[in-house]
Amino acid sequence: MSELIKKRVVRDLIDELANLDPVSLELVGHKVIETLENKTLVHHGINKDYKPVGYTVDTFSQDFTIVGEYSTESDYFEDSSGRKKENRFDKIEKDINHAIEKSGSTPPSTIYLVSSEEEPASFRGNFNNSKVSEENRKRVKFLDARELAKAIFRSSLDNSQAADFYRHYLPDFSQNLDRYEYYGRVPSACAHHQTEQSFIDTIRQHFAAGAQVCVVHGLSGSGKTQAAIDYVRADLPQFGNYLWISGSDWPDDTPLTAIKRSRGGVAMNVAGLFNATKTLLIIDDLGRAVTPNSFADLRTGFELGGRVLVTSQIGVPGSPIHLQLPLMSMAIGLQVLGEAEDTASETCKQFVDACRFCPLILAVTREVARIDDVPADDLYREILHDPKTVHENGGGNVMERVLRRLSTENRQALQKIANSGCTTYDSQFLRGFIGINARASLQSLAILNRTAATATLSVHDLICRVSRSGTHADHELAQAITRYLDQKRGEMTPSVLRQIHLSEDQLQAAYDAGWDAKQAGWLTYSLLQIDRPSRAELIASLKGIELNADMPIEQLLCIVDAREAASYDLDKEARAAHYQSCADDYGKIAAEAKDPDVRAEMLHHQGKALRRCSEIDAALACFDQLLKERPEWQATYGQIAHLGTQTDASADAKKQGEAAIRRLVADVQKDVYAVPLRVSLAALSRLRSYTNVSSEINADAAAVKQFGDVVALSAMEGFDQFYEAFLALTALFGYRHGETCLAVAEIFPDMLAIFPNTVHPRQWVNACEALANISIVAARSGNRVLAGKLESTMRAFTDELASTSGGDPFVARVLAKTFLAINDPTAALEATKKIPDDTKDHWLLYQQAKAELALDQTIAASTTAKRALDAAGKDPRGKTRLAIYYDLMSQGYEAGGSIPDALQSLETARRLATDDQYERQLTARIEALKARQALSD
Repeated sequence: MSELIKKRVVRDLIDELANLDPVSLELVGHKVIETLENKTLVHHGINKDYKPVGYTVDTFSQDFTIVGEYSTESDYFEDSSGRKKENRFDKIEKDINHAIEKSGSTPPSTIYLVSSEEEPASFRGNFNNSKVSEENRKRVKFLDARELAKAIFRSSLDNSQAADFYRHYLPDFSQNLDRYEYYGRVPSACAHHQTEQSFIDTIRQHFAAGAQVCVVHGLSGSGKTQAAIDYVRADLPQFGNYLWISGSDWPDDTPLTAIKRSRGGVAMNVAGLFNATKTLLIIDDLGRAVTPNSFADLRTGFELGGRVLVTSQIGVPGSPIHLQLPLMSMAIGLQVLGEAEDTASETCKQFVDACRFCPLILAVTREVARIDDVPADDLYREILHDPKTVHENGGGNVMERVLRRLSTENRQALQKIANSGCTTYDSQFLRGFIGINARASLQSLAILNRTAATATLSVHDLICRVSRSGTHADHELAQAITRYLDQKRGEMTPSVLRQIHLSEDQLQAAYDAGWDAKQAGWLTYSLLQIDRPSRAELIASLKGIELNADMPIEQLLCIVDAREAASYDLDKEARAAHYQSCADDYGKIAAEAKDPDVRAEMLHHQGKALRRCSEIDAALACFDQLLKERPEWQATYGQIAHLGTQTDASADAKKQGEAAIRRLVADVQKDVYAVPLRVSLAALSRLRSYTNVSSEINADAAAVKQFGDVVALSAMEGFDQFYEAFLALTALFGYRHGETCLAVAEIFPDMLAIFPNTVHPRQWVNACEALANISIVAARSGNRVLAGKLESTMRAFTDELASTSGGDPFVARVLAKTFLAINDPTAALEATKKIPDDTKDHWLLYQQAKAELALDQTIAASTTAKRALDAAGKDPRGKTRLAIYYDLMSQGYEAGGSIPDALQSLETARRLATDDQYERQLTARIEALKARQALSD
């Protein structure tokens, strides 16, 4: 199992444990302690009616040497002395004293303190200095949410019975545990799903008959998506790659080169990926009719053996690409219902026969009967009371009848989802929208299920259709999102961004209806995060509003965001003046604000504005002040690190910038989740300017792997910053740690299947060079398949860059490097020729010489390489890499037949090399040249 996926599943589990009710935490915690101790323990924390019990410890061994206490209280690990910092932990001390008090004359040797909270990084050091720790350190063992999650995950992989126990209390974890190797790329199977072999065989026969596209169509709930999941798992070995997208990701009149994932708006070039290698493309729940011509962009991929599997409720009779799923067999239908074929009653068999056209009905009925605790046959008879209505309304009538059995809380939660008009939600947001218990219950009932997109849950459209009350509630969902954003104080966490993108139609509808129109609030702020045509109008209406200290924080942030967005259309001089004006405004509000949160936000934006208009010392002073007030704000360290990389940065700014980047690196190394993802990604990008820090990381494989996980997480979460961070990862660590870079590319190759028209132009150069870097690493590692997959995407970027900004020396260098990576030295040389000779820097001359060498233009290559070496020697940054220029010189001499000169340059390169791996490579080349010289002598 991928370590990254393991970390993500554990992270999801930590979040789920944090929301357990006290009774469930006791049951789960007791099981964990039994597993850790490898013995059966007594559990008296709850009675036979599952109610908490007082006057006893929760868990204990028969000899009372082991005791377990549980807490879902907030701030369990907090120092009770507050600002006095006396290292007093009243809640923990109370639990310890309670365990010792109940033990009698012989205190327990081990006391497990189980909390649904995650232990803060600072806790252990403070606790170890407390009085209660001095007296009990040897016997106390903490099981916070993190340690619980790791223990649960480990035991679930080792023991299927343990996994079945935890599944009951942790439905999120249950769905993640199923086929975790497909996490983030293919949906989890629905609860109680059973593979119907006839579905797989029917799809196979369709393709075997010569079809390249299979549109599996049928009623809602008929098992189309589950059939697609089973087909992926069964036939994936026949394909080099697979890609799962939602039908909503492919709007009408949108080419397959310009799809944006609904998980967060991240673009990808589906056609480019499909055409690069033998790929299985799945388009799930496509809401419109398609013909063979709809897939014309995939012709090259079809020739390689690629196939497309579409699921849809829309079929076209007589079409060669459409396939009607057969009925589910009686045997599998009984298994979905949880009934044994040899013991099932006649009523049960009649029910299965009537409802097997919709396996979803069978799965939900099974769970409803269990939760409702009614005789199953009674429920079957009730549903079959009027058999004529079973098939009416596409199964909607019978599904509605089954759902009537839900508790009032679950029905109301389901209706709330259905009325919102949105069927897919961020899993964390949904806890607040419908309630923690309702969310867990609907998952257990097979009504809420994981989707292919990371951390999202969806309700089947059939269930939504029959659950709607008739009133569309865009506003209620919009209000819930704004409350969620308010709780986060406007921080655009992955969860917040995901929900905004999933609900963008509902948010826009609420705004258009006049909600939030009088005052820019969190709804407006949400819409500013979405790239739609209406965003430009919002920016224009907000950027000129005058700020005042009495404005709520959300209104201030809307105006600040609008002003920043507007600045991108200004020229350099006007932009500096714009930010100077902004800095003055933000500073004034910070000085006048009574709300400390408003003051902190305005200080942060004042510092950013000062940095952008080159007021270096003033920006540093602003950030220093902010850190005194909010020392935990890691984004401020990110801004200081950014400040230190600017060309106009003072020596002090550079020093403080390096200190800030070191702080962030240390935090990321402790835990990839300890730093906000956007801050981590920005820090990685800044590392290219902090050579001392990046060199230290390069020497530590574990640290590089941790940053590889950060980049992979950004791909999983759908962050556009992925491209910039991936460039930094490959540029800094691709040579010595190619396997880490390849791991990111291989886990989420679809993130590299991008197209210029789906990426912001300011990211084109980053995306292009990142693709070139990983292609070089892949080729060096012998992974020609991955390198080949990237070629069409790389060419798309080079074509776009060449036509729009090929006259820029930096862009020309990237173009030359990319063309060389795809073995097109002629195009590489043409890119360098667009730049006048007197403006070429050593970086560009280096690539030009490599192109000339590849074209056997030996004399020209030697001349260009010498120019590159001379120019690098005059550049402080170039001096640190002189070895590669002497290496290039040696290649020119060798190509021209001058072995002694080649050896001399190589020896110099080896002497100047600062990388051990590169030095070994140069040594091998020196020995080979010496052997060649000896033969010629």
